[in-house]
Amino acid sequence: MRAREAAALIWLLALLSIAILAPLLAPADPRQPIGPALTPPGPGARLGTDSLGRDVWSRMLYGARISLTAAMGAALLATSLGVAAGLLAVSAGGALDALVVFAANAALAVPGLLLALLLVAGLGPGLPAVILAVGLSGAPGFARVARTLFLQVRESGFVDAASALGASLPWVATRHLLPNASPNLLALAATHYAWSFIGTTTLTFLGLAGDPSLPEWGAMLNAGRADLLSAPWLSLLPGLAICLTILAIYTLTEWLARLSTPRSLTLPRSL
Repeated sequence: MRAREAAALIWLLALLSIAILAPLLAPADPRQPIGPALTPPGPGARLGTDSLGRDVWSRMLYGARISLTAAMGAALLATSLGVAAGLLAVSAGGALDALVVFAANAALAVPGLLLALLLVAGLGPGLPAVILAVGLSGAPGFARVARTLFLQVRESGFVDAASALGASLPWVATRHLLPNASPNLLALAATHYAWSFIGTTTLTFLGLAGDPSLPEWGAMLNAGRADLLSAPWLSLLPGLAICLTILAIYTLTEWLARLSTPRSLTLPRSL
């Protein structure tokens, strides 16, 4: 692991620790005022206060928890649906495979952000709707790539041998296709987590989180625009946190991809 991968890992581990320990580390309630509005960073307020007098440090801590959790929920939804669709298409083949490919292509014809906006418009604003919309909009792309990886494994000789010995499709899928494609799927899932993080913070930045007092980084970035000249820290801090987090995820994704490259998809793990 090189220095930049180590730095990315340290940043993400620190964020995870902050998210877990936010109630213990936050000096104040992130939704309640603690003093005058737009107080600059100083002894009384470590990172200053926002336009309503709320402690920015506390909101950043809780924002890490909400932003990371929302992106994780959306990424898990996208990867679960994508893996299930790709595995079903490759295992069954024929008309079902063609149907999955057609549905994925049709969904990919619509830009992901636009599709997410349409879903949120139908579901109504709110963080659960944002998570669902980002997860559903990311599933078609994951399904297409996952299907390609499963096809590579299916063309291996040990899959044909297992089928010739009478192995059922579910057995082949769970014992051969999924385990042997998992290293590449893991790297792809890490990339989708970064996409989900971008998607959720984008939608909350657009005001679709529902609750304007929600301490979430995208919502905080949006709220700070009104005072960008007089209180630049209100937008700078959450914006910098979002950029560093996405950069760290992509850096670790490249590292995972390099680790999975030497592994051959043609070697069976079990017969």
